[in-house]
Amino acid sequence: MVNKIEVIDVHKSFNGKTILSGINMQVEKGTSKVIIGGSGSGKSVLLKCILGLLEPDSGKILIDGKDVTHLKEKDRYQLMHQFGMLFQNSALFDSMSIWQNIGFGLTQQGKSPSYVKSVAIEKLALVGLASDIAYLKPSELSGGMRKRAALARAICLEPEIIFYDEPTTGLDPITSDIINDLIIKLKNELGVTSVIITHDMHSAYKIADSMTMLYKGKMIATGTVKEIQNTDNPYVEQFIHGKAEGPITQEIQDHIQ
Repeated sequence: MVNKIEVIDVHKSFNGKTILSGINMQVEKGTSKVIIGGSGSGKSVLLKCILGLLEPDSGKILIDGKDVTHLKEKDRYQLMHQFGMLFQNSALFDSMSIWQNIGFGLTQQGKSPSYVKSVAIEKLALVGLASDIAYLKPSELSGGMRKRAALARAICLEPEIIFYDEPTTGLDPITSDIINDLIIKLKNELGVTSVIITHDMHSAYKIADSMTMLYKGKMIATGTVKEIQNTDNPYVEQFIHGKAEGPITQEIQDHIQ
């Protein structure tokens, strides 16, 4: 298959502290890549580098085979049209109705309110929400409904790549599984490429076509769900099973001492 995203030897540091150290990663077109790892492992920084919100100190990021690492502002803006983003806290505008939130990108493009509203309602249906939801404010929705509304916004401009930042955080198990099913549905029905950061291993196993684990800024494992589950890497094994004892805990204790 063709790579939609390719990360090549990416390094990134802040104030002399290394955050990413030689990351190499591929995401095939139309597949879901799940990135796992503990807090401070570099997941969010890697995502921001792919999005273009941060520029790597060295290395390359390719989208559809094109180097997008050092794009000019105009070209970066054009590239962003290919991207959709589901933020951890949904990041909806409290003062706007749901349809205005979903269609915000279309409004910025100068589309008419009637057109924006019709597209927003269409996207609501895709994520399993009724059309009357469109006229409510975010504060009137449950957490799960807000997450789905935010997902409708992420797909409103028909992106080729959707980035998910902890999509099931703060949701109950049933609602989490609804979000998992939606991620799979959008991949299958819209053909989008998905990159997901999550700590939720149940979700990771369900939605991933491939998985990558970061630890201290390095990629220590990558493979299919089955390959990750059957790993002999003690760091990966401790993380995916949520064990209190193991090399990660020992390194933390050694650092404290």
